Amino acid sequence: MLGHIPLQSWLRLLELLALLFSGISSSPIFAIEAERNISGFIHNVIKHLHSREAFESFVIFETNRDLLGPPHIIHQSLEYLLVTDLGVPIVNWGLRPNVSLRHLLGYRSMVFVPIGSVLPSEEPVLRVLTDALSGLQLNQLLFIYRGLKNYPPSRKQLKSFFNWCWQNKFLNVLMILHRIGLLNVNGNFKINTYHEVMSYTPFPVVTLLNMTGRHYNGFGIVHNVRGYEFHTPVFQDAPTVFQLSDGRLSGNVGVLFSGYVHHIKGRLSLRRIPNVNRYNYHDHTLLAAARGEIEMGVHPYSQMVPHSELTAGSFPLGTTNACLMVPWQRQSPPARFMKFAIHVNGCFLLVLLLAMMVTWQLWANDGSRGIYLAFAVFYLQSLQTSIFQRLTDAYKCIHVAALLAAFVLWTMRMGNLSSIFSAQVGGPQIDTVQDFLESPLRIMLTSSEVSMYFTANRLPSALKHRLLVVNSSTLIHHLNTLNTSFAYCSNAEHSQFLQLQQRRLRRPLFRLASPNLCTPTYFLRFPIQNNSPFEQSFYRFYIFAQQFGFWRYWRLDSYRKSIEMGLVPVLEDSDEPFKKLTLSDFQLLLKMYIASLMGCSLILLGEIMWNRCR
Repeated sequence: MLGHIPLQSWLRLLELLALLFSGISSSPIFAIEAERNISGFIHNVIKHLHSREAFESFVIFETNRDLLGPPHIIHQSLEYLLVTDLGVPIVNWGLRPNVSLRHLLGYRSMVFVPIGSVLPSEEPVLRVLTDALSGLQLNQLLFIYRGLKNYPPSRKQLKSFFNWCWQNKFLNVLMILHRIGLLNVNGNFKINTYHEVMSYTPFPVVTLLNMTGRHYNGFGIVHNVRGYEFHTPVFQDAPTVFQLSDGRLSGNVGVLFSGYVHHIKGRLSLRRIPNVNRYNYHDHTLLAAARGEIEMGVHPYSQMVPHSELTAGSFPLGTTNACLMVPWQRQSPPARFMKFAIHVNGCFLLVLLLAMMVTWQLWANDGSRGIYLAFAVFYLQSLQTSIFQRLTDAYKCIHVAALLAAFVLWTMRMGNLSSIFSAQVGGPQIDTVQDFLESPLRIMLTSSEVSMYFTANRLPSALKHRLLVVNSSTLIHHLNTLNTSFAYCSNAEHSQFLQLQQRRLRRPLFRLASPNLCTPTYFLRFPIQNNSPFEQSFYRFYIFAQQFGFWRYWRLDSYRKSIEMGLVPVLEDSDEPFKKLTLSDFQLLLKMYIASLMGCSLILLGEIMWNRCR
């Protein structure tokens, strides 16, 4: 075959090979042809992407002007295409480190990065991108590779480059590669350019994708992660996050997290952490996402947690604060018996006694007898037969009615006064620092809580000498039994736990103190990696869960499951255990009612027959 090629074609081939190895720019004619092909392909790719995504702005990281194409060769520059043909504003950016474009660009921007090498150690612009595009990782990135040699990077180099992209959370990435070769057309050799559009997907592992001539949708990558595994440490924190016996997550936040992972078609890999709880949320677990060990955590945190300022990315779930949890103050009031004696019908009975005396004086004009009769009625004493017979018939009726009324009032009065010595009547509650200092209570808490509330001066420092520092297991034991000998610190999440514990008690044992003994309000945040591609979609999933009522349902369901698993010990009154009304209770009442009706009917029949016999 080669023997039939004319000598002129051989000379043409040798010339083209010399141009390829010496640099295409050494021949203006061939350089113009190659650069026009390359720039035309780039412009077509940009127009195609812009027609689908409608970008609002463009950014060009221009470190070497020749990487965009020699200006004396290409017929239409990239800037001219963006401004004139597409009518989109552009931003030219150089090698300015430690500067972010987050507040300058929107989320519908396209970033052009011409590079001469795919190795971060050799290409300085790659080191600038991590700072400049912080928080903008989901924007479209178009890398234009223009190496000095006519060789595209190897697959190993490309995979190393896209691994760097994933480490820095750049997901929506395209790279245009060019290669100049020779084309034999009927024995005539000429320069030809070959183009490739490369991309990658990190799910489930980093994989190269050749997108040449294929449809590309980078904005939907996080909607289907193809079984990507989310490694998540978890500990029992009912009713917010806890693990069921079958290994699934429960709790309102736990179900939210597992639901989101299922929604994006991922897999959840849970790892139980021993000796960790809400009172011992150490920084190793808190900062796992900041260290890059996990994508996101499942246990929320607030600014009060030690070392929370070292976390990476996050988004708010709501607000929280912490208050002192103090016992209800109930005391038997024998010392206040006289005050209660006056309050319980005392004033009414005194007014009634005086009214009876005055009425008798005005009506019968006999004050001494009025006093005697009033006191006799008041103290339920019987009258002498001779005195009662001398009274008029009208007054006899009034006397008997007043006697019955006094009997009812005295019975109510004695019942109320006797209950004072057996019932726990609410007294003054602990709502201020002075109230707490006047009580014998101490605050039981862990060393972590001391750092959160008192070292950071979030609770009054006057209470520091009342602190009793214990380990978390001792604190949990006292809280589960609701030991009223101590006060405790409770955040807004634990207050739900407290309400569940006391739901069956006739008189709750603990209450949250007034805002005078509370910390300021802070955001409750979700731990996530810095610039994580899942942050926006997860936040939208959380908002939709709230709007459609799932969040409230998950919270109520978490209460039920935490009680069923025994994670929340529900206390009951020892003297009167909690009982439910059943159908047998109503049947007993109905039988008693029917029996009473039958007895009344028999008595009525007996009276009728007795009257007829007489």
